[in-house]
Amino acid sequence: MNTIIRRATSEDRHAICEIQRAAILETCRRCYPTEDITVWAGLLSPETYYDVENRYIVVAERAGILEGFGQLNEAEGEIDALYVSPKSEGQGSGTALLRHLEDQARSHGVTELKLRSTLNAESFYARAGYDRMALVRYRLVPALMLVCVEMRKRLPD
Repeated sequence: MNTIIRRATSEDRHAICEIQRAAILETCRRCYPTEDITVWAGLLSPETYYDVENRYIVVAERAGILEGFGQLNEAEGEIDALYVSPKSEGQGSGTALLRHLEDQARSHGVTELKLRSTLNAESFYARAGYDRMALVRYRLVPALMLVCVEMRKRLPD
């Protein structure tokens, strides 16, 4: 079955939240301390995605099931989020989402994309042509500074 990439709607908020929560609890756990994972996952609720239709958020759907989502900030030339359900890892949804976000950015005149990758996703982005710029600490809440990898990619014309 093919993966369909489409704009997210408010009806997708619960599934998006569950995808991100599962990815944090299962996939990100490989690289982050349990205390950080617990705080991070605890920040999420469907209400976190209250403005889903006013941001550029897309979902990957296969056979009617959401497998992942991505968010692009076109004005900043930044991928704000890209998460895939652990059940769908390695099946192409993440790559399809990333390509879609890159195409969308390019269509809006963005020539270079930036992102902050979790430690576990760095190799995924590197395979897609993103270069590691720096290891940074990203503040999620006052009590949690998450170590991330700042990455960039020049988008071909």
